[in-house]
Amino acid sequence: MKVKTLALSAVLAVSALAYADDAKMKPEAGDKMKPGTAKLTPAEIKILAHQHMVNMMEVEMGMHAQKTAGAQVVKDYAKMLVADHQKADKDVMALAKKKGVNKMAKEPMTPEEKQVHEQSMAAMAKLKKLKGAAMDRMFLQLMVTDHARELANLDTSMAQVQDADLKMLLEQVRPVLQKHEDMARELQTMAEQTSSLESDMQKDVNKDKSKNQP
Repeated sequence: MKVKTLALSAVLAVSALAYADDAKMKPEAGDKMKPGTAKLTPAEIKILAHQHMVNMMEVEMGMHAQKTAGAQVVKDYAKMLVADHQKADKDVMALAKKKGVNKMAKEPMTPEEKQVHEQSMAAMAKLKKLKGAAMDRMFLQLMVTDHARELANLDTSMAQVQDADLKMLLEQVRPVLQKHEDMARELQTMAEQTSSLESDMQKDVNKDKSKNQP
């Protein structure tokens, strides 16, 4: 474990330091917009609300990982994840306020959204039952798959958005999500390599013991 922690820590030092119910923000009746502030379209409001939900899910998973991860480097990654998504959500809520969007309302999910939601809830429930190395492995895998999916969603959203403020927010979010995915992949790779190394070392130890036995 010491070898694994040191190797993963090296990756984190070199590197630059996520699914709830889909929701839609709706402006309340009578909301007043600042002069020159354009309202978001229903589709843009849904995109903004989705970013909020993603941030909340990633913060929840990251906080769990900080408490239950086996390797310190995974705890450090989780801490960074929480800080980044909390900051991103402050930007989301600030933009919502600027656009006069201040009420969250549940919206019916499409079959595809419902499937992703159910998978996410199941994964979260399973993750919360794990600790140590098992939690580390599942957490990192979720960070890879979740961020890869959200990056694809983000690219689609950026192509559809017309509002300049929302587009700028999404453009700022993208490199952060990419960093999270890249780091999770690096940590996965190093975990596999160090695990294999430890296994080989143990085999050598067992061989030596066997040779020394009368």
